[in-house]
Amino acid sequence: MFEGLKKKFSTFIDSLSKKEEEKAAEAEVEKKEEHYQHAGPAVEKKEGTVKHTHEPEPLLQKKEERAEETEIHVETAHHHPEKEIRQERQQPKVAFGTKLKGLVFKEVKISEGDVDPFIEQLKMSLLQSDVNYNAAERILEELRKELLSKPISSRQIDKEITEIIRSSILRTLGTCATKDMLSLAREKKEKGELPFRILFIGPNGAGKTTTIAKVAHMLIKNGFSCVISASDTFRAAAIEQTVHHAGKLGIEAIKGKYGADPASIAFDAIAHAKATGVDVVLIDSAGRQETNKSLMEEMKKMVRVAKPDLKVFVGESITGNSLLEQVSQFNEAVGLDGIILTKLDCDAKGGNTLSILSEAKVPILYFGLGEKYDDMIPYDPNFIINNILPN
Repeated sequence: MFEGLKKKFSTFIDSLSKKEEEKAAEAEVEKKEEHYQHAGPAVEKKEGTVKHTHEPEPLLQKKEERAEETEIHVETAHHHPEKEIRQERQQPKVAFGTKLKGLVFKEVKISEGDVDPFIEQLKMSLLQSDVNYNAAERILEELRKELLSKPISSRQIDKEITEIIRSSILRTLGTCATKDMLSLAREKKEKGELPFRILFIGPNGAGKTTTIAKVAHMLIKNGFSCVISASDTFRAAAIEQTVHHAGKLGIEAIKGKYGADPASIAFDAIAHAKATGVDVVLIDSAGRQETNKSLMEEMKKMVRVAKPDLKVFVGESITGNSLLEQVSQFNEAVGLDGIILTKLDCDAKGGNTLSILSEAKVPILYFGLGEKYDDMIPYDPNFIINNILPN
């Protein structure tokens, strides 16, 4: 998962690291050359050849290996004995790998001229990985400041650049304080304010009903009793699907007829929970697009009647940039308390996660990773970081 985004960051880190390594190597070589030039080594003539003496052992060894490049030959022209033709001393050619080998580096400072071209390349990569433009601008401006703010060890350039990117993105991923569904349910139970009510909303096909079953499974494992309100009276077979999941989990599903008022079914489920002492009511709803005004009004009515403690948006992580638009519209309509992103196992690019947290400011609660009831994990910023940055 997130392989696309991980590849983009890996390329960025490798390119910038190589650039800084080359810069550090060049600077060190120039420093050594300048030192030897000022030292003014003695010159000894022998049989038409000029050699430098009193030079450090490494350079003498290098000259022996590259004799043709380091020696200066003196030739006397046969036709013009009064003239002496002398070849200019040639600077030893040092390969990039040799420059690095054996040199003792300290720190390098990344310059604006070096980092800006790479930041522009990374911006295009993020946009291709479903990161919203404004989110990409914000993330990269933060990253640019971090890269320019402090020198980095030239011995571990790639590692330190990776850590700078990690800390920068972690700040973005941690901008929204996530909510712990289990802690909120326990708090309600301790106060005697049950049932705890959770309304699940979102577009068709995102895995909403399956996600409700996963949440019920998690709550049951942690000692809570649950009932599901089959309030999706619009989609064909939606009620049967809800009843099927409830049966597998050993809990009840409150249902009505297709075409019935979803809010009235949610009301009945809450009344049932109060009468039987059930802790949590999980309310399904019809899948709807943010552009469907009538269904959006119906959802607002459900919020007014059910008075949910949590309004959770369920969306596909593979939707791309349209996911941010969906979240924004639903948030504007009813005020979202959290998001569950599904289908993270389907090679999601991962960019829309950064967009949501940066732009919509709605916390992500859980990730869905498969079809089994246990295939859901709590949101963790480090989970995202570890999947989009190279090890």
